Amino acid sequence: MPRRLLVLATMLTALACHAQQRPEFGRNTRGQAITSLGGPHTRAVVLFFVASDCPVSNRTFPEMKRLRQKFSSRGVRFWFVYPNQNERPIQVRLHQSAYDPDGQALLDEAGALVRLSRARITPQVSVLAPDGAIHWKPVYTGRIDNRSIQFGKERPQPTEHFAERALSSLLAGRAVAPAIGTGAGCAIVNPAVSREP
Repeated sequence: MPRRLLVLATMLTALACHAQQRPEFGRNTRGQAITSLGGPHTRAVVLFFVASDCPVSNRTFPEMKRLRQKFSSRGVRFWFVYPNQNERPIQVRLHQSAYDPDGQALLDEAGALVRLSRARITPQVSVLAPDGAIHWKPVYTGRIDNRSIQFGKERPQPTEHFAERALSSLLAGRAVAPAIGTGAGCAIVNPAVSREP
């Protein structure tokens, strides 16, 4: 009997460890937990932080969609992350349908990806590199491009493509340049995320 209890305790411990190793990154628009950002052959993960009610974010969708179309075939997985707690699944589905129906959306109500990436505004991008079998680490978090100069002031077209540069460097095995400049956009509103540095 004690041996059976020992075996049972060992199995329960192993299951608990396995559960801890599989983090939850958010939920899709059907309410299902997302426990994997990419499969075993995923070379990079790109998180686009967006909000359905942010005009700057909405105007950046063509560039985000262009990057998804350019890099998806190279082992890069893209997610449109909705980090604000007021976003609802139906709202996100309608928004994605209007701006990028083929994109994958994720609601980050618990703030797991905001904490991981340290994203602060929408739109913002975080490029993640593999860190072990199921974990990811950010190598770039910042502006997608330089189209927005400040809130309400934009260039007609971007002249610098920071997210594309970061992705190209990562896939080529080169060091990724750190983010420069301050992004313009809408603050992420999520009480689940600590604002301490």
